[in-house]
Amino acid sequence: MISNDNYVEYAIKAKPTTSFYVKIVLAIWVIFLGVPVFLFVGGIGFIISFIGIFLVYYFWGYGKVEYEYTLTNGSVEIAAVYNANKRKELFHYEMEQVTMVVPENSPRIEHEVFAKKRNYTSGKKERNAITMVVDTNGHKEAVSIEPNEKCMEHIRLYAKNKIYDL
Repeated sequence: MISNDNYVEYAIKAKPTTSFYVKIVLAIWVIFLGVPVFLFVGGIGFIISFIGIFLVYYFWGYGKVEYEYTLTNGSVEIAAVYNANKRKELFHYEMEQVTMVVPENSPRIEHEVFAKKRNYTSGKKERNAITMVVDTNGHKEAVSIEPNEKCMEHIRLYAKNKIYDL
């Protein structure tokens, strides 16, 4: 039996965010805080430094991020893959929920109020990203992605009358 499923999968590598660097700096700060505490109190300082080392190790795993877009028959799933071994689904929606598809930073949406803005792009300055306005439970959310041409074909197929300025 031949299936007529329309399926596209695409992944992009993202630059680490500012929060990643803040978490690493704070974890290193905890390590260095444990050293003087160790000199004056003893074992508690060692435990604090050990916690700091554990936090650096834990947060370091979130430094290499890939966003994976999976589009299937008008359904969009966005997942993050951390260090090429841990996958976490971030957002899932149907193209029926999309009210508008525009280029990122489009004047059409600059004065819109969104319940949440989700950015699943590479973070590079030179990028070809789009923003989809998604209606979730009566709230508008802006979802920015960086699709390739096959993903755009899928979006054009399922959101024909919702695409502006592309």
